[in-house]
Amino acid sequence: KSKPAFVLKLWTMVNDPNNHDLINWYHDGNSFLVTNRELFVQKILPKYFKHSNFASFVRQLNMYGWHKVQDASSGSLHSDEKWQFINPNFQKGRPDLLDKIVRNKPNDE
Repeated sequence: KSKPAFVLKLWTMVNDPNNHDLINWYHDGNSFLVTNRELFVQKILPKYFKHSNFASFVRQLNMYGWHKVQDASSGSLHSDEKWQFINPNFQKGRPDLLDKIVRNKPNDE
């Protein structure tokens, strides 16, 4: 079965060295980090998803099982700029796990 386009685009986006100043693997390789939301929305999102709506990007992440990592250490000053997301089947160097990422079914079906 083919992997969802969203998942493949995200994998490409996080692994592209040209994007690493704005989106990158977290140091543990088990999550990824958007380091500057504003620039990410301007420069990266439209290149891959033909839109620049961060809320829409986050909604799609949630639909495929990603969760935002709450960072207690960041304080309130820049908490809106840095966003970290985790999905157990999205790990650095493990493209074999991508097959396990499926879109969540709505609860009312």
